[in-house]
Amino acid sequence: MDRMDEFFAIEAIKLVKARYCRFLDTKDWDGFASLFVADAAMDVSEDTGNSPINGIEDIVAQVRFAVDNAASSHQVHSPEILVTGPDKATGIWAMQDRVVWMSGKSPIEGVASITGYGQYHERYRLDNGEWRISFLRLSRFHVDMHKA
Repeated sequence: MDRMDEFFAIEAIKLVKARYCRFLDTKDWDGFASLFVADAAMDVSEDTGNSPINGIEDIVAQVRFAVDNAASSHQVHSPEILVTGPDKATGIWAMQDRVVWMSGKSPIEGVASITGYGQYHERYRLDNGEWRISFLRLSRFHVDMHKA
């Protein structure tokens, strides 16, 4: 892969992550699902205590459980993207999210909203000509929990 191909791959991956945030916050679940390869895995065990999730359907179900009954805003910045081959790449993104649940709908007892700070650690794969997420792990440095 030459430098120009690498540049275009990095820019395409940035678009994937931008869409990830937009689709998640607008609750566009079909769009959100389209960002992942079929055998994708997501590790949000730090937040949930659950084992990593495999497959698009289960990934979407987990994310919907967390934010379907909430107004949310996910922001990512400072991408560190490394193209590791013609069809593979890795990325680390600084992130901040704000999730405000509808009254009585929070999955966390006694908590009305959260503001979280951390990083997304991801792997990407070129799939049918499109870059998609093949693995995502959310690590958090801090979470402010706001009482109900």
